[in-house]
Amino acid sequence: MPLRHFVSSPWIAVIYGFDLPAYHTLESKIHLSAPLAGYHRMQRILYLIQKEFRQVFRDRAMLVIMFFAPVVQMLVIGSAITTDVKNVTCILYDADNSTASRELCRRFAHNPYFNVIGYAESPGGIRHALDNWQAQLGIFIETDFGRNLERGLRPNVQIIADGLDANTAGIALGYAQGILTSYAQEFSQPQPGRLPVLSETRMWYNLNLESKHYMIPGLIGLLITLVTMFLTSMGLVREKEIGTLEQLMVTPIRSVELIIGKVLPFLLIGLVEINVMLAVAFIFFKLQLAGNYFLLLGVSLLYFMTSLGLGIFISTLADTQQQAMFISWFFMIFLLLMSGFLTPIANMPENWQQATYLNPMRYYINLLREIFLKATPLKFLWNEIIPLALFGLLIITASALKFKKRVS
Repeated sequence: MPLRHFVSSPWIAVIYGFDLPAYHTLESKIHLSAPLAGYHRMQRILYLIQKEFRQVFRDRAMLVIMFFAPVVQMLVIGSAITTDVKNVTCILYDADNSTASRELCRRFAHNPYFNVIGYAESPGGIRHALDNWQAQLGIFIETDFGRNLERGLRPNVQIIADGLDANTAGIALGYAQGILTSYAQEFSQPQPGRLPVLSETRMWYNLNLESKHYMIPGLIGLLITLVTMFLTSMGLVREKEIGTLEQLMVTPIRSVELIIGKVLPFLLIGLVEINVMLAVAFIFFKLQLAGNYFLLLGVSLLYFMTSLGLGIFISTLADTQQQAMFISWFFMIFLLLMSGFLTPIANMPENWQQATYLNPMRYYINLLREIFLKATPLKFLWNEIIPLALFGLLIITASALKFKKRVS
């Protein structure tokens, strides 16, 4: 085999089992000009990228993790996780049994947010239904409801909610109070000298207040992090497990070239993944991208520096793929819980709110939601983009240095 082919294709020696130390000594004696050395450096990186793609597409488990699993997870999680509160089971007790009270019961029965399971025969029936998980909400219309309403007095209606699920109970109480307020206003008369107030409510960016518009962009950020971080860490650890990492290190391939050759394939796979997830969001969840598509890809590339850098860092801590998987999940739990994906950051304790600024996923999910839902222009996104870029540069640089030290 010609010597120039060895210089441009150093990893071939690993595959075919040539005498690597002798080859390394021979190659070190060849003095190349700077442009020629740069050309061969690029060739080595391209060969590593080609090798990585072949390994990835040859491994069925990796293919499942890359393409099948994220789509299934997005369909299942995107459909299951919702903050919308609908079909709240409700039981009514009408102690007045007047025309006005029956009309109020009818409004609860025909409201899409409530599912009236029946009418209690006594006030104790409400307690029995709540204790036995038959109802989440009880409405107790007291006597003289209709008479007080006609006289302009304040009628009494008691709303009893199952507070075990605080979020659902709070929202259901708001729905019930809205029905009562709307019904009472129809009987109220404006005071002399005052004009009735007409209010118009408009919802921007999410007209029907559907939680999927808020959850799906965050879910895309979560799954992109999982795929890129897992694949990078497991890909590097797999090289250590089968012994090819040490073989590559005795070739003229440098640590930086090895990292680039390992990371670039997963960066390209990440770009494909985000387009696949966007297609799922458009086709199955009927969402629309309000903002700039290329801006979304740009911030995703910035975030890949963080997720891929974490994958490199995890590979320096693990010796087996099982260890890499466990450590990845350890990092993932903190990234997820402190990102604002599930729990609003404003609801966290003050100290933990400050800690979320150290979480790159927080910035990425915010950017996805701003671009996806609000079409926010670039000039208003720098407060999120700059920290994301700084975290990415810091993490991938520190991870590369640690990997180089570990290899040495």
